[in-house]
Amino acid sequence: MIYSDIYLGDSKFPVLAFALHNGHYMPEEILQNCGIDEATRLREEDPYTNGFAECFPNRIIVQTSRFAADLNRSPEKAVYQKPEDAWGLQVRKTPIENKLYTKLLKVYEDWYRTIHYQIERFLQNHSQIIILDLHSYNHRRSGPDANPDSQINNPDIILGRNNLPESVYPIIDNLRLLLDGNSLQNINLDCRIDIKFSGGYFSRWVNQTFGNKVLCLAIEFKKIFMDEWTGELNLPVYFQLKKIFQTAVLNWMREIISLEKKG
Repeated sequence: MIYSDIYLGDSKFPVLAFALHNGHYMPEEILQNCGIDEATRLREEDPYTNGFAECFPNRIIVQTSRFAADLNRSPEKAVYQKPEDAWGLQVRKTPIENKLYTKLLKVYEDWYRTIHYQIERFLQNHSQIIILDLHSYNHRRSGPDANPDSQINNPDIILGRNNLPESVYPIIDNLRLLLDGNSLQNINLDCRIDIKFSGGYFSRWVNQTFGNKVLCLAIEFKKIFMDEWTGELNLPVYFQLKKIFQTAVLNWMREIISLEKKG
């Protein structure tokens, strides 16, 4: 019921990228009780985040919608039931039956068991790895014709480090410096730390479960690469932003490896 594409293409590369909210697929038994239309559902998902994950040879891309089970929330909050669970949206026509709710929790737990296994397997080749927890967020919630939300609280890229120990904060800031100020079309990228989104359940689970063997960083891209109301992708911006991100992460990795050798 939760479908993921798992690509582990380079066991020597110590980075694993996740796109948890990329998916749009809804199982029929859930879709028939969905209280919102497809366009609204797509707007609250993170379409095209698979492309950011695909910048790296090791990646896990979820193809099932967060409106089935949200993998970035704790088990008790993973299945949206009430409007307050999902931005005020009436996500269900009728309450979810207990049997289906139990089934959804089971597939959620199965997914986490699979990911635990995959990370443990990955760690067999590395003493430490980095996990990129990739998301996107809306910034035009007032409507398709309204002005975008203020840049003050809506940077173009957000690095969420709240689920990490303070000892690694300087490492995260190094990535911020590599991303911030890059030229993207007619703007200079604004990358900041812990603004609005500081990391959800998944990054917290990873960091608590694996300790200092894994650094899991939550990353939010503002949807400047697409029209969040129509779902239309702006290909030139998207390709350029992916390249900037890929280059920054690869340079960041070289810095980390260099520091480890000096240490």
